Amino acid sequence: MNSDIPDPTENACICAEIPKALYARVEDYCRSKGIQPSEFIFDAISEKLLSIHRERRRKPRL
Repeated sequence: MNSDIPDPTENACICAEIPKALYARVEDYCRSKGIQPSEFIFDAISEKLLSIHRERRRKPRL
């Protein structure tokens, strides 16, 4: 198993302030796609961290 991929079965609670309007948009999107908001948020955070890692790897090293 690839250790770079987070295990969604291990849970930790992250309390974050999310504007109600943004969370409502997430809920509407998730409802239309048939997924849970927590799954969407997990995927979004994972994708963002991966893109940051890729961006850093593209920068030339000294």
